[in-house]
Amino acid sequence: MMLVTSEDIAKACANHPETNAYMPLSAGVESTATLLYAVKDPEIHPLCVHWYEPRYGQFADAMAFYSKKQADHFNLPYGNDTSMLSTIGHTREVPIIISGLSAFMQCVIGKPGGINWKWFMMGGNAEDDMRMRLQFREYRKIMINYLSDCLDSSGVHFDAIRDVPEVRNPLDFLSKAEMLSLILRHDPKLYEMIWCCPFPTGTLTKDNEITGYIPCGECYKCGEFKAAQKLAKDAKFRYQEGKEYYTRFYEIEKKMGKDNR
Repeated sequence: MMLVTSEDIAKACANHPETNAYMPLSAGVESTATLLYAVKDPEIHPLCVHWYEPRYGQFADAMAFYSKKQADHFNLPYGNDTSMLSTIGHTREVPIIISGLSAFMQCVIGKPGGINWKWFMMGGNAEDDMRMRLQFREYRKIMINYLSDCLDSSGVHFDAIRDVPEVRNPLDFLSKAEMLSLILRHDPKLYEMIWCCPFPTGTLTKDNEITGYIPCGECYKCGEFKAAQKLAKDAKFRYQEGKEYYTRFYEIEKKMGKDNR
């Protein structure tokens, strides 16, 4: 998997001085929906970042491939970060949310390209565990305390608070199925760039270049995605059925001499 170089990332930041949001991408349903929200909001200018973990093998490659494809789809600056644990080894598994957020904290403190971070865009749905969202408060606390040069938050400065981006989770009231419906209705091409499968069975190629990955279609994530797809389709049908039901209901009432409009 060819990753974006440090030089490319620095150039992308320099070419987009308007950047004000850190946008983690995994190419999953939630991060894809949040990306779509971000590009629809004229005040948000995201730097798309994929937290690449080589030890996840082809799954990591697939996520990186579709994440970059999504960023390119909107002509947004894109970069990737990776944990050294993949090269130096580890005796305890570190979740990507930990390694990824350490990369995020470095970007906030280091301000590459002089970026004035305003938001951290978080992708989560209504069915997700709330603990992850609550943990983000502690990450902000650590950074704000450092920038305020204090050991506890009783000495924080407003300048430091403004320097540390607020966490935005704008679609956390939607289920995964509702997010799929949102993406499909507003950007069908983006819908085709979603990737969820941890166990890809191969790649699609053209002229010796990778053009896509093949999901296994059998794992729990593929099953979850298929179930959400079916629910989204059924929900659309229920909506249409509801309109038809109301029409018939009104026609019956009218025959009865009632008018409830």
